[in-house]
Amino acid sequence: MLCRDFREIADSYLSDELLVETNHEVIRHLESCADCRTELTARRELRSKLREGFQHSPNLQPSDEFAGRLKAQLQDVALSGSRFSVARAAYLAIAASLVIAAALGLRAVYPRWNSHRDDTMAAALTQSASGDHRDCALNHRLAEAPIDLDEAGRKYDRAYIDLVKAVISEGKLPAGVQLVGAHSCIFQGRRFGHVILSYQGELVSVLVTETESQSSSPKETEPVTTAQSDGYELAYFNTERHVVYVVSGLNEPANLSIARAIAPSVSKHIRDAERVA
Repeated sequence: MLCRDFREIADSYLSDELLVETNHEVIRHLESCADCRTELTARRELRSKLREGFQHSPNLQPSDEFAGRLKAQLQDVALSGSRFSVARAAYLAIAASLVIAAALGLRAVYPRWNSHRDDTMAAALTQSASGDHRDCALNHRLAEAPIDLDEAGRKYDRAYIDLVKAVISEGKLPAGVQLVGAHSCIFQGRRFGHVILSYQGELVSVLVTETESQSSSPKETEPVTTAQSDGYELAYFNTERHVVYVVSGLNEPANLSIARAIAPSVSKHIRDAERVA
């Protein structure tokens, strides 16, 4: 792949819209091209700033007056029953259309973003994941001693049972990845299932934790999103009630290659546990 080819599909790569074979070509190119890695980082930062600008723009927020009128109209309709008028129905249809149009406008900018997660919670989870990788996998300085992963699965979260098998069993991890250990640990009050790998001289943490929010329509194949926190590379994906992080000091393509390799099997394993729970 040439640099000009990468630039043409970079945004599709960030949105996880490419075929698996094309993703592999991009990753191989990024591993050897510092200029394109810089380009990718710049595009990701621009996306992040645009997203924040849309979410916090006062012009895109519904006014208190509009919200109050809509609430009053809905309450009136719920109580009036058969007195529901054509004029009121038209008003509500227009109001609903405005709300839908605003939502579609945001989705047009970030159509693949995981909208079911609250931004504040996502940021806190990202910091917790990088902090757990640092304090547990690298420095071994957690306040509470880790426990066996299967034991934690029986006591706290069924998704932890046989998590190691889900990570390594399908043989899709990049050549050279080795299993170092696995356990369940707590960082700043949050429990994680923690599988530790080794790759290219770096320790890699695969971290699984429950989230407070739920997706009303979970996907069978979750997109993998990347981020940076505390100097570490992160790649993560969601199921209905869990988020899975891959955290390391590797470069972005290498870290992302591990996340994409485990995403199908780990997502399936966790979805199966969620259905039983």
